[in-house]
Amino acid sequence: MALAAPLLAAASPAYRTGTAAVVAPADAGDRYVPALARHGWNSIAVTEPAHQPGDSAGYLQHITHRGSLRRTAAHLNRLGVQAVLAGSPAGTELADLLATRLNLPGNALDTADIRRDTGFTSAALLESGITAPRSIRTARLSNALEWAAFTQTAELVLQHPDPTHPRPFHFCRTADDIRVAWHRLQDSSTQPLVLREHLAGAQYRIHTLTGPDRAGASEHTITSIWSEIRTPEQQVSRADLLSRQGLLARALALYTMRALTALGVRYGPAHATVTFIPDRGPALLSLRTDPYADFATDTLRLATGHDPIRDTALLLATGRRPEAPHQPHAHVTKIALLPRRDGALDPALLRTITALPTVAATTALTGGAPVRAGQIAGWLLLIARDSRAINQDHQVVRAAENLGLYGSAA
Repeated sequence: MALAAPLLAAASPAYRTGTAAVVAPADAGDRYVPALARHGWNSIAVTEPAHQPGDSAGYLQHITHRGSLRRTAAHLNRLGVQAVLAGSPAGTELADLLATRLNLPGNALDTADIRRDTGFTSAALLESGITAPRSIRTARLSNALEWAAFTQTAELVLQHPDPTHPRPFHFCRTADDIRVAWHRLQDSSTQPLVLREHLAGAQYRIHTLTGPDRAGASEHTITSIWSEIRTPEQQVSRADLLSRQGLLARALALYTMRALTALGVRYGPAHATVTFIPDRGPALLSLRTDPYADFATDTLRLATGHDPIRDTALLLATGRRPEAPHQPHAHVTKIALLPRRDGALDPALLRTITALPTVAATTALTGGAPVRAGQIAGWLLLIARDSRAINQDHQVVRAAENLGLYGSAA
Protein backbone atom coordinates (compact mmCIF):
# COMPACT_ATOMS: atom_id res chain seq x y z
CA MET A 1 0.00 0.00 0.00
CA ALA A 2 1.96 2.96 -1.26
CA LEU A 3 1.50 6.34 0.37
CA ALA A 4 1.58 9.53 -1.63
CA ALA A 5 4.28 12.02 -0.71
CA PRO A 6 3.01 14.72 1.65
CA LEU A 7 1.62 17.71 -0.23
CA LEU A 8 1.59 21.33 0.80
CA ALA A 9 -1.39 22.16 2.96
CA ALA A 10 -3.80 24.86 1.96
CA ALA A 11 -2.96 28.15 3.64
CA SER A 12 -4.77 28.75 6.87
CA PRO A 13 -7.60 31.30 6.55
CA ALA A 14 -6.83 34.36 8.63
CA TYR A 15 -10.12 36.20 8.38
CA ARG A 16 -11.44 38.41 11.14
CA THR A 17 -14.78 36.68 10.71
CA GLY A 18 -15.80 33.61 8.83
CA THR A 19 -18.04 30.57 8.62
CA ALA A 20 -17.13 26.97 9.34
CA ALA A 21 -19.07 23.83 8.44
CA VAL A 22 -19.17 21.28 11.29
CA VAL A 23 -19.96 17.86 9.84
CA ALA A 24 -22.11 15.45 11.87
CA PRO A 25 -21.76 17.48 15.07
CA ALA A 26 -22.32 15.71 18.39
CA ASP A 27 -21.03 16.10 21.92
CA ALA A 28 -17.46 17.37 21.50
CA GLY A 29 -18.16 18.71 18.03
CA ASP A 30 -20.88 21.01 19.31
CA ARG A 31 -18.23 22.80 21.37
CA TYR A 32 -16.85 24.26 18.16
CA VAL A 33 -19.80 26.67 18.06
CA PRO A 34 -18.89 28.77 21.13
CA ALA A 35 -15.16 28.31 20.53
CA LEU A 36 -15.42 29.72 17.00
CA ALA A 37 -17.86 32.42 18.10
CA ARG A 38 -15.13 33.84 20.36
CA HIS A 39 -13.26 34.74 17.17
CA GLY A 40 -16.31 36.09 15.37
CA TRP A 41 -16.91 32.94 13.35
CA ASN A 42 -20.29 31.34 12.62
CA SER A 43 -20.91 27.61 12.44
CA ILE A 44 -23.10 25.63 10.05
CA ALA A 45 -24.14 22.08 10.91
CA VAL A 46 -23.96 19.50 8.12
CA THR A 47 -25.91 16.37 9.04
CA GLU A 48 -27.44 13.23 7.60
CA PRO A 49 -31.27 13.13 7.44
CA ALA A 50 -31.50 10.82 10.47
CA HIS A 51 -29.21 12.90 12.70
CA GLN A 52 -30.49 16.44 13.02
CA PRO A 53 -29.01 18.67 15.77
CA GLY A 54 -31.25 20.44 18.25
CA ASP A 55 -32.58 23.89 17.38
CA SER A 56 -30.75 25.41 20.35
CA ALA A 57 -27.31 24.18 19.31
CA GLY A 58 -26.31 27.69 18.20
CA TYR A 59 -25.63 26.93 14.56
CA LEU A 60 -26.27 29.65 12.01
CA GLN A 61 -27.90 27.11 9.71
CA HIS A 62 -28.50 23.36 9.38
CA ILE A 63 -27.64 21.71 6.07
CA THR A 64 -28.82 18.18 5.33
CA HIS A 65 -26.44 16.06 3.26
CA ARG A 66 -28.58 13.67 1.19
CA GLY A 67 -25.79 11.76 -0.53
CA SER A 68 -24.78 14.23 -3.24
CA LEU A 69 -21.33 15.60 -2.50
CA ARG A 70 -21.63 18.07 -5.38
CA ARG A 71 -24.88 19.57 -4.08
CA THR A 72 -23.73 19.82 -0.48
CA ALA A 73 -20.42 21.39 -1.49
CA ALA A 74 -22.22 23.87 -3.76
CA HIS A 75 -24.59 24.83 -0.95
CA LEU A 76 -21.70 25.44 1.44
CA ASN A 77 -19.86 27.41 -1.21
CA ARG A 78 -22.85 29.71 -1.67
CA LEU A 79 -22.90 30.28 2.09
CA GLY A 80 -19.26 31.35 2.02
CA VAL A 81 -17.94 28.49 4.13
CA GLN A 82 -14.20 28.90 4.66
CA ALA A 83 -13.45 25.77 6.69
CA VAL A 84 -14.78 22.26 7.20
CA LEU A 85 -14.43 20.40 10.50
CA ALA A 86 -15.46 16.90 11.52
CA GLY A 87 -17.92 17.20 14.39
CA SER A 88 -17.78 13.54 15.42
CA PRO A 89 -16.31 10.21 14.27
CA ALA A 90 -19.25 9.90 11.88
CA GLY A 91 -18.26 13.17 10.22
CA THR A 92 -14.62 12.49 9.39
CA GLU A 93 -15.20 10.94 5.96
CA LEU A 94 -17.59 13.61 4.69
CA ALA A 95 -15.43 16.38 6.17
CA ASP A 96 -12.40 15.10 4.22
CA LEU A 97 -14.47 14.92 1.03
CA LEU A 98 -15.99 18.38 1.42
CA ALA A 99 -12.71 20.06 2.31
CA THR A 100 -11.09 18.59 -0.79
CA ARG A 101 -14.06 19.51 -2.99
CA LEU A 102 -14.08 23.10 -1.73
CA ASN A 103 -10.26 23.39 -1.80
CA LEU A 104 -10.17 24.21 1.90
CA PRO A 105 -7.66 23.08 4.55
CA GLY A 106 -8.17 19.44 5.43
CA ASN A 107 -6.56 16.05 5.74
CA ALA A 108 -5.34 14.14 2.70
CA LEU A 109 -8.18 12.39 0.91
CA ASP A 110 -6.04 9.59 -0.56
CA THR A 111 -5.17 8.29 2.93
CA ALA A 112 -8.59 8.88 4.52
CA ASP A 113 -9.56 5.19 4.51
CA ILE A 114 -6.18 4.26 5.96
CA ARG A 115 -6.60 6.64 8.89
CA ARG A 116 -10.01 5.19 9.77
CA ASP A 117 -8.92 1.53 9.83
CA THR A 118 -6.39 0.17 12.31
CA GLY A 119 -5.44 -2.68 9.99
CA PHE A 120 -4.69 -0.34 7.08
CA THR A 121 -2.94 2.10 9.42
CA SER A 122 -0.46 -0.50 10.69
CA ALA A 123 0.23 -1.81 7.18
CA ALA A 124 0.83 1.68 5.81
CA LEU A 125 3.20 2.63 8.61
CA LEU A 126 5.18 -0.61 8.29
CA GLU A 127 5.48 -0.07 4.54
CA SER A 128 6.80 3.42 5.22
CA GLY A 129 9.44 2.03 7.58
CA ILE A 130 7.66 3.24 10.72
CA THR A 131 7.20 0.93 13.70
CA ALA A 132 3.68 -0.47 14.04
CA PRO A 133 2.07 -3.72 15.17
CA ARG A 134 2.18 -6.61 12.72
CA SER A 135 -1.38 -7.54 11.87
CA ILE A 136 -3.81 -9.10 9.45
CA ARG A 137 -7.10 -7.56 8.38
CA THR A 138 -9.55 -10.16 7.12
CA ALA A 139 -13.20 -11.17 7.14
CA ARG A 140 -12.30 -14.88 7.24
CA LEU A 141 -11.53 -16.66 10.48
CA SER A 142 -9.47 -19.28 8.62
CA ASN A 143 -7.12 -16.55 7.33
CA ALA A 144 -6.67 -15.16 10.83
CA LEU A 145 -5.88 -18.59 12.24
CA GLU A 146 -3.36 -19.31 9.46
CA TRP A 147 -1.65 -15.96 10.08
CA ALA A 148 -1.50 -16.59 13.83
CA ALA A 149 0.04 -20.02 13.27
CA PHE A 150 2.58 -18.60 10.82
CA THR A 151 3.70 -15.69 13.01
CA GLN A 152 3.96 -17.79 16.19
CA THR A 153 3.21 -14.72 18.30
CA ALA A 154 2.56 -15.58 21.97
CA GLU A 155 -0.04 -12.87 22.60
CA LEU A 156 -2.46 -11.44 20.05
CA VAL A 157 -5.27 -8.88 20.07
CA LEU A 158 -8.46 -9.24 18.04
CA GLN A 159 -10.32 -5.98 17.43
CA HIS A 160 -12.69 -4.11 15.16
CA PRO A 161 -10.81 -2.10 12.48
CA ASP A 162 -12.68 1.11 13.34
CA PRO A 163 -10.75 2.86 16.16
CA THR A 164 -13.98 4.54 17.32
CA HIS A 165 -15.93 1.28 17.60
CA PRO A 166 -17.38 0.84 21.10
CA ARG A 167 -16.87 -2.91 21.36
CA PRO A 168 -13.68 -3.85 23.22
CA PHE A 169 -10.90 -5.92 21.77
CA HIS A 170 -9.94 -9.36 23.08
CA PHE A 171 -6.59 -10.82 24.10
CA CYS A 172 -5.88 -14.18 22.51
CA ARG A 173 -3.18 -16.73 23.29
CA THR A 174 -4.52 -19.81 21.52
CA ALA A 175 -6.44 -20.69 18.38
CA ASP A 176 -9.48 -21.39 20.55
CA ASP A 177 -9.21 -17.90 22.04
CA ILE A 178 -9.26 -16.44 18.54
CA ARG A 179 -12.31 -18.49 17.55
CA VAL A 180 -14.31 -17.46 20.62
CA ALA A 181 -13.39 -13.78 20.28
CA TRP A 182 -14.08 -13.84 16.54
CA HIS A 183 -17.68 -14.93 16.99
CA ARG A 184 -18.20 -12.28 19.69
CA LEU A 185 -16.87 -9.42 17.58
CA GLN A 186 -17.86 -10.17 14.01
CA ASP A 187 -21.27 -8.73 13.15
CA SER A 188 -21.57 -10.38 9.72
CA SER A 189 -19.65 -12.72 7.44
CA THR A 190 -18.36 -9.72 5.45
CA GLN A 191 -17.20 -7.67 8.45
CA PRO A 192 -13.39 -7.68 8.55
CA LEU A 193 -11.57 -7.82 11.86
CA VAL A 194 -7.97 -7.06 12.74
CA LEU A 195 -5.76 -9.61 14.46
CA ARG A 196 -2.51 -8.05 15.61
CA GLU A 197 0.40 -8.76 17.85
CA HIS A 198 -0.01 -7.55 21.43
CA LEU A 199 2.66 -5.00 22.24
CA ALA A 200 3.09 -5.14 26.00
CA GLY A 201 4.35 -1.66 26.72
CA ALA A 202 3.21 1.49 28.46
CA GLN A 203 0.45 3.32 26.61
CA TYR A 204 0.15 7.04 25.93
CA ARG A 205 -2.64 9.25 24.58
CA ILE A 206 -1.06 11.98 22.46
CA HIS A 207 -3.03 15.06 21.39
CA THR A 208 -1.87 17.01 18.36
CA LEU A 209 -2.80 20.03 16.26
CA THR A 210 -1.74 20.33 12.63
CA GLY A 211 -1.72 23.37 10.39
CA PRO A 212 0.41 25.06 7.74
CA ASP A 213 3.70 26.69 8.59
CA ARG A 214 4.85 29.92 6.95
CA ALA A 215 5.85 28.04 3.80
CA GLY A 216 2.48 26.31 3.59
CA ALA A 217 3.74 22.85 4.57
CA SER A 218 1.91 20.89 7.27
CA GLU A 219 3.37 21.35 10.73
CA HIS A 220 2.40 19.13 13.65
CA THR A 221 2.28 20.40 17.21
CA ILE A 222 2.12 18.06 20.20
CA THR A 223 -0.24 19.73 22.65
CA SER A 224 -0.29 17.12 25.42
CA ILE A 225 0.88 13.60 26.24
CA TRP A 226 -0.98 11.50 28.80
CA SER A 227 0.55 8.39 30.32
CA GLU A 228 -2.23 5.83 30.83
CA ILE A 229 -2.59 3.05 33.37
CA ARG A 230 -5.08 0.41 32.25
CA THR A 231 -6.98 -2.43 33.88
CA PRO A 232 -6.60 -6.01 32.62
CA GLU A 233 -9.77 -5.32 30.62
CA GLN A 234 -7.92 -2.38 28.97
CA GLN A 235 -10.01 0.38 30.56
CA VAL A 236 -8.07 3.50 31.47
CA SER A 237 -8.00 3.72 35.27
CA ARG A 238 -5.53 6.60 35.58
CA ALA A 239 -3.96 9.10 33.18
CA ASP A 240 -1.07 11.39 34.12
CA LEU A 241 -0.02 14.43 32.12
CA LEU A 242 3.54 13.74 30.99
CA SER A 243 6.16 16.45 31.08
CA ARG A 244 7.39 17.13 27.56
CA GLN A 245 10.93 17.95 28.70
CA GLY A 246 12.28 14.39 28.94
CA LEU A 247 13.74 11.97 26.40
CA LEU A 248 10.65 9.73 26.48
CA ALA A 249 8.32 12.60 25.61
CA ARG A 250 10.64 13.68 22.81
CA ALA A 251 10.75 10.16 21.38
CA LEU A 252 6.95 9.89 21.50
CA ALA A 253 6.55 13.31 19.89
CA LEU A 254 8.99 12.67 17.04
CA TYR A 255 7.44 9.29 16.30
CA THR A 256 3.88 10.65 16.35
CA MET A 257 4.70 13.56 14.04
CA ARG A 258 6.33 11.16 11.59
CA ALA A 259 3.30 8.86 11.69
CA LEU A 260 0.87 11.76 11.19
CA THR A 261 2.75 12.87 8.09
CA ALA A 262 2.74 9.34 6.64
CA LEU A 263 -1.01 9.03 7.29
CA GLY A 264 -1.89 12.31 5.60
CA VAL A 265 -2.90 14.36 8.63
CA ARG A 266 -2.58 17.94 7.38
CA TYR A 267 -5.06 20.06 9.29
CA GLY A 268 -6.84 20.13 12.62
CA PRO A 269 -6.82 18.03 15.77
CA ALA A 270 -5.86 14.40 16.15
CA HIS A 271 -5.37 12.07 19.09
CA ALA A 272 -3.27 8.95 18.91
CA THR A 273 -2.81 5.96 21.17
CA VAL A 274 0.85 4.99 21.16
CA THR A 275 2.64 2.27 23.06
CA PHE A 276 6.33 2.30 23.94
CA ILE A 277 8.31 -0.95 23.94
CA PRO A 278 11.84 -0.60 25.31
CA ASP A 279 13.51 -2.69 22.59
CA ARG A 280 11.38 -1.34 19.69
CA GLY A 281 10.43 2.19 20.67
CA PRO A 282 7.03 3.82 20.04
CA ALA A 283 4.31 2.12 17.98
CA LEU A 284 0.94 3.56 16.95
CA LEU A 285 -2.07 1.51 18.05
CA SER A 286 -4.81 3.81 16.78
CA LEU A 287 -5.41 7.29 15.39
CA ARG A 288 -8.49 9.48 15.45
CA THR A 289 -9.10 12.84 13.79
CA ASP A 290 -12.53 13.52 15.27
CA PRO A 291 -12.84 16.23 17.96
CA TYR A 292 -11.94 15.38 21.52
CA ALA A 293 -13.33 17.16 24.56
CA ASP A 294 -12.46 16.11 28.08
CA PHE A 295 -14.47 16.82 31.20
CA ALA A 296 -13.65 19.97 33.16
CA THR A 297 -12.17 21.55 30.04
CA ASP A 298 -11.73 25.01 31.56
CA THR A 299 -9.87 23.63 34.58
CA LEU A 300 -7.70 21.46 32.38
CA ARG A 301 -6.91 24.37 30.10
CA LEU A 302 -5.73 26.47 33.05
CA ALA A 303 -3.53 23.61 34.26
CA THR A 304 -2.16 22.43 30.91
CA GLY A 305 -2.54 25.45 28.63
CA HIS A 306 -4.43 23.43 26.03
CA ASP A 307 -7.96 22.52 24.97
CA PRO A 308 -8.28 20.60 21.66
CA ILE A 309 -11.49 22.37 20.61
CA ARG A 310 -10.38 25.90 21.47
CA ASP A 311 -6.91 25.23 20.03
CA THR A 312 -8.49 24.21 16.72
CA ALA A 313 -10.75 27.27 16.68
CA LEU A 314 -7.75 29.53 17.34
CA LEU A 315 -5.77 27.95 14.51
CA LEU A 316 -8.70 28.17 12.13
CA ALA A 317 -9.64 31.75 12.86
CA THR A 318 -6.18 33.29 13.27
CA GLY A 319 -3.62 30.83 11.94
CA ARG A 320 -1.95 30.83 15.36
CA ARG A 321 -1.34 27.99 17.75
CA PRO A 322 -1.89 28.37 21.50
CA GLU A 323 1.12 29.46 23.48
CA ALA A 324 2.48 27.10 26.10
CA PRO A 325 1.98 28.25 29.72
CA HIS A 326 4.81 30.35 31.08
CA GLN A 327 4.59 28.70 34.48
CA PRO A 328 5.83 25.12 34.95
CA HIS A 329 3.11 22.53 34.59
CA ALA A 330 1.52 21.32 37.76
CA HIS A 331 1.11 17.59 38.14
CA VAL A 332 -2.23 16.71 36.54
CA THR A 333 -3.95 13.34 36.85
CA LYS A 334 -7.32 11.92 35.80
CA ILE A 335 -8.71 9.03 37.85
CA ALA A 336 -11.55 6.78 36.72
CA LEU A 337 -14.06 5.36 39.18
CA LEU A 338 -14.32 1.68 38.29
CA PRO A 339 -17.00 -0.38 40.07
CA ARG A 340 -16.43 -4.12 40.13
CA ARG A 341 -20.10 -4.88 40.67
CA ASP A 342 -23.47 -3.22 40.23
CA GLY A 343 -24.42 -0.83 42.98
CA ALA A 344 -24.94 2.84 43.83
CA LEU A 345 -22.59 5.66 44.83
CA ASP A 346 -22.40 5.93 48.60
CA PRO A 347 -23.08 9.62 49.47
CA ALA A 348 -20.70 9.80 52.46
CA LEU A 349 -17.74 8.18 50.72
CA LEU A 350 -18.43 10.22 47.60
CA ARG A 351 -18.22 13.43 49.63
CA THR A 352 -14.96 12.17 51.13
CA ILE A 353 -13.19 11.63 47.83
CA THR A 354 -14.52 14.74 46.09
CA ALA A 355 -13.31 16.86 49.01
CA LEU A 356 -9.73 15.58 48.82
CA PRO A 357 -7.15 18.40 48.65
CA THR A 358 -5.94 17.71 45.11
CA VAL A 359 -9.37 17.12 43.51
CA ALA A 360 -9.94 20.13 41.24
CA ALA A 361 -12.98 18.90 39.29
CA THR A 362 -15.13 15.86 38.62
CA THR A 363 -17.67 14.63 36.17
CA ALA A 364 -21.28 14.80 37.36
CA LEU A 365 -21.38 12.55 40.42
CA THR A 366 -24.48 12.18 42.60
CA GLY A 367 -24.82 10.19 45.80
CA GLY A 368 -27.16 7.26 45.31
CA ALA A 369 -26.71 7.21 41.52
CA PRO A 370 -26.60 3.65 40.14
CA VAL A 371 -23.35 2.22 38.79
CA ARG A 372 -22.69 -0.82 36.63
CA ALA A 373 -19.91 -3.35 36.99
CA GLY A 374 -17.18 -2.85 34.42
CA GLN A 375 -18.43 0.59 33.37
CA ILE A 376 -16.65 3.79 34.39
CA ALA A 377 -18.87 5.59 36.92
CA GLY A 378 -17.12 8.95 36.65
CA TRP A 379 -13.81 10.80 36.64
CA LEU A 380 -11.83 12.90 39.10
CA LEU A 381 -9.29 15.53 38.05
CA LEU A 382 -6.39 15.92 40.46
CA ILE A 383 -3.96 18.84 40.30
CA ALA A 384 -1.01 19.55 42.62
CA ARG A 385 2.50 20.96 42.61
CA ASP A 386 3.79 17.82 44.30
CA SER A 387 3.08 14.46 42.67
CA ARG A 388 3.18 12.79 46.10
CA ALA A 389 0.03 14.65 47.09
CA ILE A 390 -1.75 13.23 44.05
CA ASN A 391 -0.52 9.72 44.78
CA GLN A 392 -1.77 9.97 48.34
CA ASP A 393 -5.23 11.10 47.28
CA HIS A 394 -5.29 8.42 44.58
CA GLN A 395 -4.74 5.80 47.27
CA VAL A 396 -7.62 7.28 49.28
CA VAL A 397 -9.92 7.01 46.24
CA ARG A 398 -9.03 3.36 45.70
CA ALA A 399 -9.45 2.66 49.42
CA ALA A 400 -12.91 4.25 49.31
CA GLU A 401 -13.82 1.93 46.45
CA ASN A 402 -12.84 -1.07 48.56
CA LEU A 403 -14.71 0.29 51.60
CA GLY A 404 -18.03 0.52 49.78
CA LEU A 405 -18.07 3.54 47.47
CA TYR A 406 -20.37 1.55 45.19
CA GLY A 407 -22.40 -0.06 47.96
CA SER A 408 -21.68 -2.24 50.95
CA ALA A 409 -18.16 -3.60 51.26
CA ALA A 410 -17.66 -7.14 50.04
